[in-house]
Amino acid sequence: ANLTSMETLNLRDNDLKGSIPDGIGKLFNLSSLRLSYNALIGTIPDGFSNLSKLEIIHLHGNRLRGTLPILALNNNNESSFIADCGSPSDFETPLECPSCTMCCNTLQECDVTEEENIRYELRGLYFMAGILGSLFVVVIASLYYRRVMKLGVRTSHAIRRFLKREVTPGDEHDAIGRESVYSFFLSSSVTGWILAILALVAQGFCFSFFIGGSTLELDSDKDWIYKFVCPRDTDDCRNTSDVELTGWIYFAIIIAVHLLYDLLNGLKLVWRSARYGLSRKSFQVFIGGLSLFFITAIAVFTSVVYNVAISRSNLELIYNTVILLFVNDIDEKLYETLSVINPRWLGDITKEIDTVFCSPPHATQDSDGNTTEEDVEDNPTLKKVKSNQATNEEIGTLIETIQRERGQMEKERALKEEEIWLLKKEIISIKEEMMSERARKDEEIESLKKLIFTVRDECMSLRGMDKYSTVC
Repeated sequence: ANLTSMETLNLRDNDLKGSIPDGIGKLFNLSSLRLSYNALIGTIPDGFSNLSKLEIIHLHGNRLRGTLPILALNNNNESSFIADCGSPSDFETPLECPSCTMCCNTLQECDVTEEENIRYELRGLYFMAGILGSLFVVVIASLYYRRVMKLGVRTSHAIRRFLKREVTPGDEHDAIGRESVYSFFLSSSVTGWILAILALVAQGFCFSFFIGGSTLELDSDKDWIYKFVCPRDTDDCRNTSDVELTGWIYFAIIIAVHLLYDLLNGLKLVWRSARYGLSRKSFQVFIGGLSLFFITAIAVFTSVVYNVAISRSNLELIYNTVILLFVNDIDEKLYETLSVINPRWLGDITKEIDTVFCSPPHATQDSDGNTTEEDVEDNPTLKKVKSNQATNEEIGTLIETIQRERGQMEKERALKEEEIWLLKKEIISIKEEMMSERARKDEEIESLKKLIFTVRDECMSLRGMDKYSTVC
């Protein structure tokens, strides 16, 4: 009878077997119930729903099945209600616990149930919708700005200088990437468009797999790695993640170095697509910029959510980021493959794009596709192009003069080289004659030496015969 006033019942790690007694549901004053790390089986008694004063209930580390009753605990701690409702489980269907604050699996890994409410697939859809909406706003803003400039409305000089800076010849091709299949959006090739779309879809599907694996689903196996452990000898669970602020800073640096360039170029192409008015070129530039910005932004989103899901150390954070960056390079790798398979076709595509987008414009176009001389006057690049076109004939004449003088210099150089060669030949001939003369003189000297020795020997022999001879 005195058990009804019990407030704490701690039987954890006692190797208890069997099912949970129904009598526990009659301990109405119970505030703390710890039955973790035993061998309890079966289901949870219905009387548990009567325990209105419970603040802590730990049932993990057992083999319980079924569905736990909904309990309104008087404690908001993440370790207040723990059960084996995670995956992988000993059973095909894990224990269902709608009120649990933390779920554990058979590997004794745990995680908070609040993470399950974060549906990254849905957030990804919202993110993509936000990207598309933002880019359309950019196009509308670009068209509006050009309309305002056409009407002669005065604006800040700094704003005009920033926004009216037109692309130089070939800038669209460089911005979208000369070694990317996304550059095919700037061509009229149907095959090129199909390949670019296939690359875009392939990257999108790859990123969707990573986003789907980043969502915590306690009743199924996902890529999500549980980050808590609940030791046998403590009441609270411990976060085992070693990811620090330093790791996220390095992550941000890597992402910025590899993806910020594409993000800015994609946004720049979308903004400048309005300069061609309502034309095919405008559509091509817009689609190219949209694709580049869209897939790069999705890469950033995927890198963040996937690292939140599975990275539990700074090293894993960097490692996973590098892997995801490889997916972002699919368009460039496909381009490299095409350059090996059919370089001639690829060269024709590149030549077409350069012909269409690399010719220097005389003036920019407003939203109606009409050129405006005001743009030429306000734009240093276009003024320079116009000035250069006026002096093309003088430059051509100067180039011809330089080439003619260069040819004359090359002829004079050839004559000098021939004279030097003849002088070298003459020097070699003189040197050979001197060597021959020296050899002849040496032979004469040797002959004289031999004659002197012979005369001396004869003289000495005569002296020996007549000791009074003075011949020698």
